[in-house]
Amino acid sequence: MNEEKLHINNELNEDHFDGFFENAEVHYSKSEQDVWQQLEQKIGDGKTVSMKKQFFPYKFYSVAAAIIVLFGILAFLRFNTESIVAVKGQHLVYSLPDGSKVSLNAESSIKFHPYWWRFSRKLEFEGEAFFEVEKGSKFQVASTGGKTEVLGTSFNIYSREGNYNVACMSGKVRVVSPQKHEVILTPSYMAEVGTNGMITVRKFSQKVKKSDWMNNMFSFTSVPLIEVLNEVERQFNVKIYSEVSNELIYTGHFTANRNIEEVLDVLCKPFGLEVEKVGDNTFRLK
Repeated sequence: MNEEKLHINNELNEDHFDGFFENAEVHYSKSEQDVWQQLEQKIGDGKTVSMKKQFFPYKFYSVAAAIIVLFGILAFLRFNTESIVAVKGQHLVYSLPDGSKVSLNAESSIKFHPYWWRFSRKLEFEGEAFFEVEKGSKFQVASTGGKTEVLGTSFNIYSREGNYNVACMSGKVRVVSPQKHEVILTPSYMAEVGTNGMITVRKFSQKVKKSDWMNNMFSFTSVPLIEVLNEVERQFNVKIYSEVSNELIYTGHFTANRNIEEVLDVLCKPFGLEVEKVGDNTFRLK
């Protein structure tokens, strides 16, 4: 009796469980391969988005850094300045990047941009100098008293204390005043720029060249003595104390190959001035 009941109960339980599992079975339409492909795609998309987000700022910073470096290089090439100075008692010859030569008189200077020279042959100048310019693009010399432009020629410029004059030795030279007046010079002609900007042109003697200072020869025609003494200070690197009147006018010449005492004696005797040495490289006129 008990065995029969047990047999019946077992049969009931098996049928019950079989029906349960049939009803509990999950029907999934995608294969295992489809599931893995979908999962890999999601993972791949996530990596792509993440890499794009990370790559964009690096790319932006790299481009910005390259632009900054490029501008820095261009600024260096454009504004890097070379300064050449001839001090008192010194003459100096300098070759520019294109082969043009500048002979600087004492207490004279030039400034230019060496790395930008091939794009613009332009320099700043004060003092006195003789230029021998190679042919090429426009060559420009800018001073406070005026501007000189050439293509290929030789000329002398004097620019000191408000005085500005240009003497053409060869080729053609254009002289422009701060007030935009201009003239074109040919050999043996010189231009003087007045304080009003007007330009006076005259012919100079070939016997007395404006570049004689390069050979230590200094010639003056109707020049105030005080200006001559200033030139002596520059050439000999000395200091001269005096109360010379601007009305004293000098015409003559001297050579810097002589000693300073001899030069001062030649200059001062015609005016009744005595020369007294009061220290090393220091003199007083009385």
